[in-house]
Amino acid sequence: MDRVVIFVLCFCLFIGGATHIFDNLYYGFLPYKFAPEWVNIYWTALAVIDIVAVYLLIKWRNAGLVLTLVIMLSDVAINSVAFYLLNVLSDSSALQLQTLFLGFCIGSSIWLWQSKSKANVVNVT
Repeated sequence: MDRVVIFVLCFCLFIGGATHIFDNLYYGFLPYKFAPEWVNIYWTALAVIDIVAVYLLIKWRNAGLVLTLVIMLSDVAINSVAFYLLNVLSDSSALQLQTLFLGFCIGSSIWLWQSKSKANVVNVT
């Protein structure tokens, strides 16, 4: 079951990273001109950071879980500011999906972290 959850996390992060990579290739570096520069830089950086998180989830699970949580917490926070305060996003559906995924990340990270530590415990009797 751990592998299925890791696959879902990796798949979603890969789709997010691929979306930002596409935007950078198609529209040019820092493609989100409609947003403030700091938001544009953050969204552009996600092209690399999301893919790094996928790699870490596969090679070093706990480091990948930490980075995934940092990504999703910051992404939901920044996208909430962009939508509710800056009004640079016209649709909240992506934000709602990201918030749902954040909940999945939090819940599964707790479970996966405990699962990994239990797998490393050697019972000596």
